[in-house]
Amino acid sequence: MNLLILLLRRSRGFVALAVCFGLMTGAASAGLIAYINDVLARGGGLADRGSLLGFATLGVLMLGARVGSQLLLTRLQTNTTFALRDQLSQRILATPLRRLEELGTPRLLATLIDDVQAVTQGLLCVPPLLINGGIILGCMTYLAVMSRMVFAALLVFALLGAVSYLLPLRHIMGLLRDSRQTNDRFFGDLRSLTQGLKELKLHEGRRKAFLLQELFPTAQTLKQLQQRVSSLHALTTSWGMSLFFFFIGLLLFALPGFTHVPATTLVGYTLAVLYLQQPLDASMTLLPMLGAGTVALRHIEALALVPAESGPLATTPLAPPVAPARIDLVGVTHAYRRDSEDLPFTLGPIDLTLRPGEILFIVGGNGSGKTTLAKLITGLYAPESGAVHVNGQPVTDETRELYRQHFATVFSDFHLFDSLLGLAEGGRADKVRAYLTRLQLERKVRIDAHGALSTTDLSTGQRKRLALLTAYLEDRPVYLFDEWAADQDPLFKEVFYRELLPDLKAAGKAVVVISHDDRYFDVADHLLRLESGAISAAPSHRETEASA
Repeated sequence: MNLLILLLRRSRGFVALAVCFGLMTGAASAGLIAYINDVLARGGGLADRGSLLGFATLGVLMLGARVGSQLLLTRLQTNTTFALRDQLSQRILATPLRRLEELGTPRLLATLIDDVQAVTQGLLCVPPLLINGGIILGCMTYLAVMSRMVFAALLVFALLGAVSYLLPLRHIMGLLRDSRQTNDRFFGDLRSLTQGLKELKLHEGRRKAFLLQELFPTAQTLKQLQQRVSSLHALTTSWGMSLFFFFIGLLLFALPGFTHVPATTLVGYTLAVLYLQQPLDASMTLLPMLGAGTVALRHIEALALVPAESGPLATTPLAPPVAPARIDLVGVTHAYRRDSEDLPFTLGPIDLTLRPGEILFIVGGNGSGKTTLAKLITGLYAPESGAVHVNGQPVTDETRELYRQHFATVFSDFHLFDSLLGLAEGGRADKVRAYLTRLQLERKVRIDAHGALSTTDLSTGQRKRLALLTAYLEDRPVYLFDEWAADQDPLFKEVFYRELLPDLKAAGKAVVVISHDDRYFDVADHLLRLESGAISAAPSHRETEASA
C-alpha cells in the first residue's frame, strides 16, 4: 500500500478537492507563462487594461489554488499521521501476545519510532508533489498547444530523463528496504546496550566484543546504505535536471538549423522549461522521502497485526467479571521454538482446575514451561489444542477478551506504570493507603488524588509490592503471581506466603502461584509440578503430610 492510497482511505473528498486545486494551480501557471511570453513578443511595455486584469486574475487564482491545496493536504496529512499512530497502538494491543513476542521488542520499537516517522515524512511530501504535478501538467499542455513538433522533441528528452531517473530509483528503493531491515538489528543492539550496561561495564572483553562485533558493524552497514541512497539520488537528480539545459541548448542553437521556429515559440519554450525546473527539482528531491515512507508503510503492514477495527477501543465496554465457579484447562497444549533450538518446545497436554477459595502452586525447574502455562491460564496465549472452560462453557476467540478480565497478575517481567490508571478514583483512597501500609511502602511512595505515583525508582522487591497493590485494587476473581516472592527479603516473603495468600483465599479468590520456595508448599491446596512441559505426578504437600 502506498501513501496516496492511505490518504484516499482517510478522505477521498479532501484528496479530490486538493487535486482540483493543484490542477487549477497548473492551469494558472501556464496562463501566466502565456501572458509573459505575449508581452515579451510585443517588446514589453504597458499592456491594455484587459491584459493586466487577466494577468492579475491568473496570479490570484494560482496563489489561492496553491494555498488551498497545501492547506487541505497538510490538514489531511496531519490527521492521517495521528490516526496511524493511534491505530498502530490499538493494533499492537489487539494482536495476540505470541505474535508480538515472535516479532520482538526491537522490531516493534523500530516500527513505532522510525516507521511512523518515515510515513509522516512521506505524507509531508504528498502535498507539494500533487501541486508540482498540476504545474507540470499545465505547462506541458501549454507547450503542446504552442508547437507540436517542439513538444515532441521535449517528450523525447523527458522520456530519456524519466528512464534515467526511474532505473536507479528502483535500486534506491531496494537499498531503502535493506536499510530498514538493518535498522531492526540496530535497535536490537541499542536495546542490548541500554539493558546490559552493568554487564558491559563489568567485563572489558564482553564490552569490546559487543562494540566491535555487534554495534559498530551494524551501525557501519546502516551508514553505508544511507550514504549509497544519498549518493545515487544526488547523481540521478543532477543528471535529470541537466537534460533540461541540454534541451534548451538544442532548442536555441540546433533546432532553428533544421526547421523554422518562430521567435515567440523559442521564448515561450525557454520560459516554460526554466519555470518547470523548480517543480521538477523539488519533486525529484521529495521522491526518495516518499519511497522511504512507502517502504515503512509496507513494513508496518508486514507485521500482520490485528486490524484496528477489532482493537480494544473498537469493542463495546465489557461487563465487570463475575467470579466463576470453576475454570478448567482440558488437554491444553502450546508449542513454540526457543532460541538456538532446532526442535519446538511443547507444553502439555495440561489438565487442571481452578476453584474459588483454593491456592494452586505451579512448580518446576527453569524452562519447564511454568510461565507459558500461566499465559495459557490467563488467556494471553490461545491453546493450540484442547480447550479452556469457564463454568463448563468453552472460551472462544470471541469471548477470550472477556475471559482475560477475570485475572489480576504480577508476572516476573511485569511493567509498573507511573499511575494507577483509574484504580485510585472514587472512594478507594483509604484502601490505597491501607495497602501501602500493609506492603510497607507508606514511607517510600505517595499517591495523589489522580492515582499518580510519586516514584517508581525502587528496588525490584518494592516495585513488585507496588505491582501487587495494583493487583489488589483490580479486585479480580483470580490472582496469578509468577515468582513474586523471588526478590523479597525473608521477612516479607513470610508475610506474602503466610498472610497475603491466605487472605486472598479467605476472600474467595482463586490463586495461582509460580514458586520455587518449597518451604511454603504447605500453603497450597494443590501442587502441580512441570517437567519439560509435561505434568509430573506429585502429591500436594498437605497430601504428603496426611499420608505420613
